[in-house]
Amino acid sequence: MLSVLLGITDPNPALSFWVFFACIAMPAVALVYLLVVDRNTLIGATERPDDSVESGWYEKAAAGSFTDLILLLGVAATVLAFVPWDFSVDLKLVLPAMIALGFASFGIRYLVLRRKG
Repeated sequence: MLSVLLGITDPNPALSFWVFFACIAMPAVALVYLLVVDRNTLIGATERPDDSVESGWYEKAAAGSFTDLILLLGVAATVLAFVPWDFSVDLKLVLPAMIALGFASFGIRYLVLRRKG
């Protein structure tokens, strides 16, 4: 409804409202489920999921991929600072590339940790 009131949706506000609603409904239901449902009421749910082996793999992979991104961005910034040529960098390409690199780094690290056991 906010998009209709702000004028983001010009031609057909009712259709736009229902499209926004369809896109937001499932994430909103999932958020309410996570906030409201008690884990003790679920059959077969682990009591403390943060203490699992998979959680440890996830934490190590996330920390390693963050370190990879910081290292790569630092090296790239240093190289670009001392290169005498003027590069025109399109952020519409660089930022998704960095996100993809983070996904790849995390995925590879997680798979390696899972294989090691």
